[in-house]
Amino acid sequence: MSDSKVLSDFDALKNAAPSSRWGPGARMGVIGGRGEMGRLFARFFEEWGYRISVADRSTVPGNREVVENSDVVLFAVPLHETVAVIRELIPYVRPDQLLMDLTSLKEPPIREMLRSQASVVGLHPMFGGRISSFKGQTLVACPVRIEPADWACLRRLFEERGVKVKEATPREHDRMMSIIQVLFHMTTMLTGRVLRDYGVDIAETMEYTSPSYRLEMNMLGRIFAQNGALYSAITQMNPYTKEILGLLREGLDRYEEWYDQQNLDAFVEDFQRSAEHLGDFTRRAYQESAAILDFTVQLANSNQPDTKQVADRSG
Repeated sequence: MSDSKVLSDFDALKNAAPSSRWGPGARMGVIGGRGEMGRLFARFFEEWGYRISVADRSTVPGNREVVENSDVVLFAVPLHETVAVIRELIPYVRPDQLLMDLTSLKEPPIREMLRSQASVVGLHPMFGGRISSFKGQTLVACPVRIEPADWACLRRLFEERGVKVKEATPREHDRMMSIIQVLFHMTTMLTGRVLRDYGVDIAETMEYTSPSYRLEMNMLGRIFAQNGALYSAITQMNPYTKEILGLLREGLDRYEEWYDQQNLDAFVEDFQRSAEHLGDFTRRAYQESAAILDFTVQLANSNQPDTKQVADRSG
């Protein structure tokens, strides 16, 4: 769907009569609305015709007043604060309201929202607050207590902007995030720790770099350029983190054992078993990553100063 087509449908839906009590035109309160995700989703719903009120630290009106005067309440506060904020505001929630949250874990905040009599939908945007477009982005949704027609209206708003909506139960979501987030964030943070403890000069390694190493280091640097509290909460609060850590520890123990034994065959066999588990994905991943690596090389070269121009300027 082209951007012009999306905008056309966007305007048509925005100007149409709401097909849901919580559709365009409803009053929405965004708790944590001054953060990146809060601002992003406040704009998203405001463009659809929602009447937005924002509450954040030291704002007027405050959290309670915004909740009491809203039809829809969207919690967009940091993960480690979400449950406490919801718990504090539940006494002021009405049965005719809809509660939603944007956190990267779903079981704890949804459990807290369900303590009310309101309808409840958990949302997890699989993207950050600085995206330039919603098109092609993924949003995981847990519509745990809401009428199908009401949820269909809300889901349609996202899909009309090109968002891919994946429905899941809170438990399914959190277990999947133990792979998508915890496993990869943990291994990235561990890599950063090894680089630090080993006293590695990153700039010097780049003089020896392969395209794949450069890409991996860019992704590592991207993680460490962000807020440590976010990644700490994601890894520490997921109920499946301990299981992931146990599997990582078991794997490292085996690798150390095989290294001490100089058992190359064991490494090869283990590698092959993992490749067989991944199946056809390996072939597709190789092709896609090859294109990405080509672009990485082009980008790296474009960022290098022209040696002739540098020589001319120095001369």
